[in-house]
Amino acid sequence: MRKYEENISDNSIWITATPTELAKTLPFYITEAGHFTAEKDYKVQRETHDSFLMIYTINGQGFLRTADMELQLNQNDAVIIDCHAPHTYCSISEKWEFLWIHFAGLSAKTMFEIIYTSNTVCAVQINCPYEFELRVKELINKSRQNSITGHTDISLRLHWVINTICSSALERISDLKSPHNDIRLALDFIEKNYSEQITIDDMIRDIPVSKYHFIRLFRRMIGITPYQYLTNYRINVSKTLLRSTNKTVSEIAEMCGFLDTSNFITHFKKHTGQKPLGYRHDFS
Repeated sequence: MRKYEENISDNSIWITATPTELAKTLPFYITEAGHFTAEKDYKVQRETHDSFLMIYTINGQGFLRTADMELQLNQNDAVIIDCHAPHTYCSISEKWEFLWIHFAGLSAKTMFEIIYTSNTVCAVQINCPYEFELRVKELINKSRQNSITGHTDISLRLHWVINTICSSALERISDLKSPHNDIRLALDFIEKNYSEQITIDDMIRDIPVSKYHFIRLFRRMIGITPYQYLTNYRINVSKTLLRSTNKTVSEIAEMCGFLDTSNFITHFKKHTGQKPLGYRHDFS
């Protein structure tokens, strides 16, 4: 008699976990995990499942379909999908060996959106496959832990896994010759000229790329738009000035590049929940 009714080998590992109320308050927790060697007719098809799913291919090939994409999963490929929407995955080779983790948590959706800011799910070739495989296997083995330290350990380990996929996804961007250098040039420009009335055209003056591609790439690599980054940078400078000088709010607004005092106060309150003088008072 087979160990599992699924079309997977008997030496496959399948672990289920019932998260405690404490685990549900953490950034990440595991609901199921496993290490499968699937046969060619292995297939999973669902309308919905209350989690996100990470799949990492060790050997063989798999196939994944969601509502808006289809992709092949090759050796050292990792992918994360939102299982709340319909999805299907299956083996397309004689043997498909893969690691998988169903996870949720307070930060799960946010990290998923950071990795796939363009809303297009894609497979990511992991840059450190040996370490990645080893650490995911360790995480799967630890997913049965139910202690407080066990829950926090799992959350931290899962964060490493997701962050590694995120880093590999960013490094695979190849639509610009030197995307990291281009973004660094833009960040340096903002840091040197934040006090002036600068535009995106100013930011890309020395960068050979269209405004559309620059905004898309900036958001992909930094997580926010260039304008949002500029505003955040100005707010951070203003915080230092409010705490370390006696300059008036109007003077600080001008020094930080805001259009006027009213504009500065509006942005400051939106970002901090306080007006500038209230912030200064709290640190005086």
